Amino acid sequence: MARIIDEGKIQRIREATIELVVLNGYGGASISSIARRAGVAEGYLYRFYSSKQELVTQLLYTKVAQIIEKLESLLNSCARISEVMVQLIGELFKMAVDTPEEIKFIHVLMHDYNFQVSDEQRRHIKSLVDKVVKTGIENGEVSKLVSAEEAYGMVIIYPIEFINLRMKGFFGSAQWTDEEQKRVAEFSINALK
Repeated sequence: MARIIDEGKIQRIREATIELVVLNGYGGASISSIARRAGVAEGYLYRFYSSKQELVTQLLYTKVAQIIEKLESLLNSCARISEVMVQLIGELFKMAVDTPEEIKFIHVLMHDYNFQVSDEQRRHIKSLVDKVVKTGIENGEVSKLVSAEEAYGMVIIYPIEFINLRMKGFFGSAQWTDEEQKRVAEFSINALK
């Protein structure tokens, strides 16, 4: 007998997971609290996800895949790495405006040692960042001394950290201007020279 899938319930489970991970970290978001917040029975949740790890991994995979797809598309359509970086960083800022809980979710999981992206995603990200560095070196935009880790840190990690600090109002301001967004991109680009 085929299972009837209530897409509304599945969406509530996903939203509850993101909210609870953002509020309590990966370790503090239990299956029971996720089910309670989503308004479903734990058994219903387990019909679709065998564990919290599977649920969170699937959610993160979807969010990271969107960033990976954008980077891949930009690498195929832009001649200059600086253009790739400006547009990709712009997408991160757009995500923070359009779906702030999702950027917070990514930020929390980036800093949680109890959670890791899949090996497949890690390899894919590394190959794309290697391409950024290689292309940047070839066209003179990136120093030969820059590693893939450093490029990833400046293209992805730094903008997400900046966004997080602003969203928290850490230094007083909880918003950013277009000019500040441009400066984040310029800072990232200049760090790779």
